[in-house]
Amino acid sequence: MPERPCRNVRPLARRALLGGLAAVSLGRPRPAGAAELPVNPFRDGVTLLIAGPAGGRLDRLSGRLAAALGLGLPGGTAIRRIARGGADGVAGANEFAARVAPDGLTALLLPGVTVIDWLAGDSRSHFDAARFVPVMAGLGSRLVIIRPGLNLTSPGSANGGPAPRVAASRPIGPDLPALLGIDLLGAQPVPVFGLAGVAARAALMRGEVDAVLLHGADIAEARLTLGSQGVALFSYGTLDASGHMVADPALPDVPHFPALYARLFGGPPEGPLYAAWRGIAAAAILDFALVLPALTPPAMVALWRQAGNVALAEPAMQRTAEAEAFRPLAGLDVTQCLASLGASTAALRDLREWLALRLDWQPG
Repeated sequence: MPERPCRNVRPLARRALLGGLAAVSLGRPRPAGAAELPVNPFRDGVTLLIAGPAGGRLDRLSGRLAAALGLGLPGGTAIRRIARGGADGVAGANEFAARVAPDGLTALLLPGVTVIDWLAGDSRSHFDAARFVPVMAGLGSRLVIIRPGLNLTSPGSANGGPAPRVAASRPIGPDLPALLGIDLLGAQPVPVFGLAGVAARAALMRGEVDAVLLHGADIAEARLTLGSQGVALFSYGTLDASGHMVADPALPDVPHFPALYARLFGGPPEGPLYAAWRGIAAAAILDFALVLPALTPPAMVALWRQAGNVALAEPAMQRTAEAEAFRPLAGLDVTQCLASLGASTAALRDLREWLALRLDWQPG
């Protein structure tokens, strides 16, 4: 994999380039706190490990993110970007957890779907997302659209209709909160896997599915294209500064799932399965998270978080966030956000039982 220094920072020294991955902490970890921080801890540069394929959306975004972070890191810090694994981010997160030393010289950029795999108990996930130390994040919008007149009453009841067919890319992915949410509303969704984006919307227009999920920057255009053939059902919501799920301000005309549930049933959703929905929904709206390993020295964490705050205020980063339709977070906000991604043992147990019963999916 070619290693590409960010254009807006000074190139790596020749010896660091020759050192390869091992020179920037993807080799044998050294004990945390074994030595005091040097005067310039980033003199040999830092690595941004991207949990996703080269050329993918997260990889493309990482170039702009690295340029903005470079303005807040100590002067002259070079940022090396390395993409690893598939689009679900699991392979990249596994490598980060297994090989990265907690020395603050390597950060991981991962998508929220990686956290969904972890919450679902996917046997490929050999990392603990709860132990990652947050630096920055970006939150996006997620909107469930249904065909007009769809009856969400439980099939088989007096007023029930056919079970709704829901387009989904795969069992464990950003569509999972749509499937579980529709189930919690009283229907029994039938997933139609292998459909996402334009293909899912085309299937809705042809009447082959009854519900689809829209993402971020695609939402406005997709709603315009679908017109009267698609009606907004609920959004996943967003997270406020305290990490609570609230209505998505980018979708003021659409209730988020808890509000729709309360309107239909006269009270807010509750119980372990809803707690599981909240965890996977919080992960699904996470466009990206920039994190450090557990046990990274506090002084190094502080340097990265300072860079995150600088990046957040950088006009180029703000333009990127607007174009990509995500809300960038840093500082305390991102800490609260990532803290909300977990779920209780009971919630995870119920989620995995639901996955087995409704989607015939097993974690391993």
